Amino acid sequence: MLFFKFLHIIFFVSWMSGLLYLPRLFVYHSISFDEISYNRFLLMEKKLIIYIIIPSFFLTIFSGFSLLYYFWFLYKNFFWIYIKIFFVFLLFLFNIFCFFLFFKFKNKMNLYKNKFYRIFNEFPFILFIIIVFLVIFKPF
Repeated sequence: MLFFKFLHIIFFVSWMSGLLYLPRLFVYHSISFDEISYNRFLLMEKKLIIYIIIPSFFLTIFSGFSLLYYFWFLYKNFFWIYIKIFFVFLLFLFNIFCFFLFFKFKNKMNLYKNKFYRIFNEFPFILFIIIVFLVIFKPF
């Protein structure tokens, strides 16, 4: 089962790297005004979503459910795992909202300024810290 833990950590870090980088791309995308730069950011965001974020998300969830299934007898009495799942769900919602923002950029209907994206970029990092804290310290 250590192999599933290994995979879960690797895929989670990969998913997080995508979720940290995508909003940063949105910052630069929101201040690009020429067509070449605008399309270059679209391509970068699309490749990040298709090749990194989506596969990493599904592999994170698969390996996480595998661990949960294997260790259910151990985890079912620990409240921290439910809190962790809640924060992972918030991360998933953040992920969905990022996809929504990407499609807004794709349709040239960006709703926000670069300052919003700079602040927005911090949200996944805060969730990352909370999730790792819960896993390491298991406070509840």
